[in-house]
Amino acid sequence: MTRNFSILAVICLSLVAAETRSQSVDEILVTSKRLPDSLSSGVYSAQELTGTVLDGPSFGLDAALRRVPGFGLFRRQASRAAHPTTQGVSLRGLGPNGAGRTLVLLDGVPLNDPLGGWVEWVHLPPSTIQRATIVRGGGSGTWGNAALAGVVRLDSRSLSDENLRAEIRYGSKDSIAGSALFNADAAGGSLSGAVHFSDSGGFFLVGSDQRGAADLPAARHNEGLRLNWRTETESGTVWSLSADAASDTFVNGSSEAGAQTDTYGLSLSAVNPGSSSGPAWQTHVYARQKDFQSVFAAFDGTRSSVRPVLDQFDVPVLGLGANFLLRWSDVNDWTIESGADIRFSDGETNEAFRNFGAGFTRQRTAGGEQLVAGSFVEGHRQLSTRTLITFGVRADYWSQSKGIRRETDLTNDSILVDRSFAGRDGVSVNGRAGFRTQISETLDVRSTVYSGFRVPTLNELYRPFRVGNDITEANEALVNERMVGAEAAVIWSRGNASAQATVFRNDLFDPVLNTTITNTPGFNSEFGVFIPGGGSLRQRRNVDRVETWGVEFDASLQISERVQARAGYLFTDPKIANSRVAPALEGNRLAQVAKHQATFGLMFTPTDRLRLTADLLLSSDQFEDDLNSRVLKGAATVDVYAGYDLTDSIEVYVAAENLFDERVEAGRTAAGLVTLGPPVFLWTGLRLKY
Repeated sequence: MTRNFSILAVICLSLVAAETRSQSVDEILVTSKRLPDSLSSGVYSAQELTGTVLDGPSFGLDAALRRVPGFGLFRRQASRAAHPTTQGVSLRGLGPNGAGRTLVLLDGVPLNDPLGGWVEWVHLPPSTIQRATIVRGGGSGTWGNAALAGVVRLDSRSLSDENLRAEIRYGSKDSIAGSALFNADAAGGSLSGAVHFSDSGGFFLVGSDQRGAADLPAARHNEGLRLNWRTETESGTVWSLSADAASDTFVNGSSEAGAQTDTYGLSLSAVNPGSSSGPAWQTHVYARQKDFQSVFAAFDGTRSSVRPVLDQFDVPVLGLGANFLLRWSDVNDWTIESGADIRFSDGETNEAFRNFGAGFTRQRTAGGEQLVAGSFVEGHRQLSTRTLITFGVRADYWSQSKGIRRETDLTNDSILVDRSFAGRDGVSVNGRAGFRTQISETLDVRSTVYSGFRVPTLNELYRPFRVGNDITEANEALVNERMVGAEAAVIWSRGNASAQATVFRNDLFDPVLNTTITNTPGFNSEFGVFIPGGGSLRQRRNVDRVETWGVEFDASLQISERVQARAGYLFTDPKIANSRVAPALEGNRLAQVAKHQATFGLMFTPTDRLRLTADLLLSSDQFEDDLNSRVLKGAATVDVYAGYDLTDSIEVYVAAENLFDERVEAGRTAAGLVTLGPPVFLWTGLRLKY
């Protein structure tokens, strides 16, 4: 029923947009959704993805962004088969936890979950995104908390030359997905909208050699709607009001495990490009409400039966925020940017736990509130036609309050735990500086130093979780993460070829890691939990310092008028340098980080109407756990795409992800059970634009 409704919604929006086009085309208002990139954007490591990459074979946006080596989610798993709480973003190997250490923005509004920091990638189909810019490193800069490892800036697609863009695709595992975007005149401005859905029978998360009768494919259904009204005043200010709603239902490999998320958002934005006598500015005010439920389950020894072990039946989340940016140009040869932002989060988990087969016997409520507010100022100066310098400073106030943890025995309603955590607050000051200079007509060099911070999420502070027999406890005593880094790069370009090589060093202080407490089965009195055989007990803890250095390489080459190639490579080796809470971890590599990652892409347009692409994605071995005892083997996957324009408005295509059905290991339990990433997926699709 829901799937049929989603398909009907896409068709209806397409018809509405087509009818609107027949009434009026020329009066459609198309304006910028944010200020142009800062003058200093060329100083920092940034890579932009548009066009053929976003419109290629990838089913999800996260899969498309993996064309940038170092981009990844917590585990080596596609978002369409991943639990929502494991979809935090990693850049340069600095994100091995569910929260991630990267800020994700859509049209200037943060998308990171207010409770846990992860991102709902299933609600960001590539067809609705115009451009994705990945800024690696750079510390807090203008963005503050959560941008420790970098920023992913997404710009929603604008229909500048058409009133309608629609796509429908069908593929393996009974998978279907669709989206439609429209633009129309409305109430003195323009009304645009995007609707999307996807439905998949999913694939088995466990290989045929290990799964049992109780294993089910990781099926998923999601749908979403976004509306935006925009108008421009006589002063040149563009006002934009957006509202969105989305729903995601996920089957996590069994009849008992899964998650349901319902999200509602509202935002008001304004952008003014400035004038010769006044500054440019932009601002965003936003609110996000989420309702989340999740059940984790455990299989018996033969995987022939399954029982729920943690039921997070009610997890309400509220996020509120605002940001403001002011940009003055030509102030004594300087461009000055300043701004402020504030984010408030309120969330809790209500969950039933401790089920030995006869039903849950315990109930827990845990959560709190969090506030982060900051301001910054940055200056950029063009010393000459060849050299640009930039530097800035930022200060943030943070606070955590109303933290609670209550546990009740459901058999007699007695209270077992009733704790209220004292509020904490503080101030974090960070900065960054850099330069870029042109050595010759073909060669530039740049260098930056930076620092940043991240406040632990409410999820890390208060919400425990369980994956199979591996239990991870929260930790209300976590302190803020801090990072200091530096990098230098050489950029070469000549004609139709360009290349960039970057060397970086990052030191991460007090990083939050899922630290193993014990692998011994039985009851643990310290945390009041029972560890099943083949399982482990972990807790989120701050280790003292992780240090990493690495090398990035990006290149592109226009081989001929119809052939283009690109390549990327990342070497990174993050190691735990100091750990007083767990000395045995010193010298270990961070979990979930491959030492070598590489991508190679080729696009060939044999005719004006035919487009062929192929992508090779390589990743070396990585560790599943902090003890470096569980190895996830490396993988090499190939994606291909062939699109043909039947007319100027209609394109048909076929695509394949993981064409040669490479085995991709995404997880490994203490008992040796391996979780797998997506197998080969075949797609055929149709795109329309009018």
